[in-house]
Amino acid sequence: MRKMSDVITIFREKNVNESILISAIVTTIFYVILSIISMVVGKVIYSGYLLFADIEFLLGSILGGIYFFKNREPHQDFLKYGVIVGVLGGVLSCVFISIYQTILIMITVGGPIFIFFLYLGFTFLSGAIIGLLTVTIIAVYYVYKDMKGDKVEKEHIDDEFFRDLIDK
Repeated sequence: MRKMSDVITIFREKNVNESILISAIVTTIFYVILSIISMVVGKVIYSGYLLFADIEFLLGSILGGIYFFKNREPHQDFLKYGVIVGVLGGVLSCVFISIYQTILIMITVGGPIFIFFLYLGFTFLSGAIIGLLTVTIIAVYYVYKDMKGDKVEKEHIDDEFFRDLIDK
């Protein structure tokens, strides 16, 4: 069974933090830009195809996941850390988007702070699912790429070994 301190240790690693923040910030900025454009135009341009703000979450998860895998340290497992980055990036994005929507509603029509929790619950489903699926797919790609690279290196090492034997 995992201890909570293990999860906190994983979260404190620099590349994990940066990847989660990149995912959350890109998602939120893209969402805010589309929201402002919708307000200027006067109609909703995009709210999501399958889930709420799915393209925004997808873009943020892709960029955060790629950043993590490009800066992954050797001790970090592809899938475990990828899932952590994807889910936490999606959840943090949900919090930022919910804060943005709550502020807009408070300014325009007013209302209770309970609206924040409604938006948080509404966006949580999209953020967690899309973050998990996207970064898991990217992790599988990098695992495949790593396994393919290992086979080539092993064959190369064996070739060198046999060449040395032949020369002797």
